[in-house]
Amino acid sequence: MKHSGLIFIPDISGFTQFVNNVELKHSQHIIQELLEAILDSNEMELKVSEVEGDAILFYKLGKSPDLDITYKQVERMFQSFHQQLKNYESKRTCHCKACIAATHLSLKIITHYGEFKEYRIKDFLKLIGKDVIVAHQLLKNDIPDHEYWLITNQLSGGSPSGKFTPLIRWHHGSKWINEDKISFHFAQLDHLKSIEI
Repeated sequence: MKHSGLIFIPDISGFTQFVNNVELKHSQHIIQELLEAILDSNEMELKVSEVEGDAILFYKLGKSPDLDITYKQVERMFQSFHQQLKNYESKRTCHCKACIAATHLSLKIITHYGEFKEYRIKDFLKLIGKDVIVAHQLLKNDIPDHEYWLITNQLSGGSPSGKFTPLIRWHHGSKWINEDKISFHFAQLDHLKSIEI
């Protein structure tokens, strides 16, 4: 049986270059801590379908969530991620390539609403469906920034608005995925970096 729900994917930008160019021992530790910071900041009680190396596939079944609540979740994860990066910068005791390069990592968050199905493989609950593919395909786009929140029209109703709106400058974009034009809005979140949590 298909369900409707939120698909929420925080993705660490710069991960591949970071892992390829630095010491594996420290890069693994840094990525682990960054992903844990994201997991620990899950205030919407999103379920985890899987950790995908440099991203986490979260989801929540049910009606489309209030955009102010979704923004607060995006804000919290973004701030937790950047607080962890600030800790690497200010409390650095190691000067290996991984520890120095960690501050160049960034975070993008893809949010989409659609239909999908849960299925079980042994102890793992996985997601399958066209909208899961759409959300993953949106990770690869032509947005020039590496750090942003992307919200599809299926989630926003075509125009993202809420109490958070004055804080954000939205840009419009779209992408063709499997013969469907997926329209979305995206915004930089740089203003959140300076806020201490």
